[in-house]
Amino acid sequence: MTENRIAQVVDLVAQALDIPPDELGPDSSMENVPQWDSVEHMSICLAFEQRFGKALDMDAITTATSIRALADLVP
Repeated sequence: MTENRIAQVVDLVAQALDIPPDELGPDSSMENVPQWDSVEHMSICLAFEQRFGKALDMDAITTATSIRALADLVP
């Protein structure tokens, strides 16, 4: 996985959560970012689909709950 993918996903999640990108890193997830709740996760998934043009199925939505997992899905 490239640093560029991580950076792109950090930027996307930071925008969706309205927090500074420097508060996020490769290991950020729903488990350790208080703002990243289930409702915000859906916003993140929608933003991901719009930015990268890749539809996420229900399996991807339920398992891609971290920066690394989302970066793995970047086409």
